Amino acid sequence: FFAVIACYSQSNEPVKFKIKNTSILPKKVTLISYTPGDNGNGTQGYWMWPRGTKEFTFKIGTKLFLANQKEVNTVMSGASIENGKPYLIVKKEDQDKTFTF
Repeated sequence: FFAVIACYSQSNEPVKFKIKNTSILPKKVTLISYTPGDNGNGTQGYWMWPRGTKEFTFKIGTKLFLANQKEVNTVMSGASIENGKPYLIVKKEDQDKTFTF
């Protein structure tokens, strides 16, 4: 019983990390997330300045997609892209890391 609680609480730990735009041009980023235990998805859109960073906090196991317009349209129609290839699946080891695109 206690092992189950420990595993569950560990998987709900928030992990803080950054995503960095390595381009010399600004880029529009749409981040779609699927968090274990949550219904549906989260969708966030940002303009990332050249070489700019944005900090995020997600639970362990969350699948993150840097979505293109086709994927955004799919999600906005009510369908899911969760079975596609994610940009990142959040792990405990990702704490304080910076990921580039």
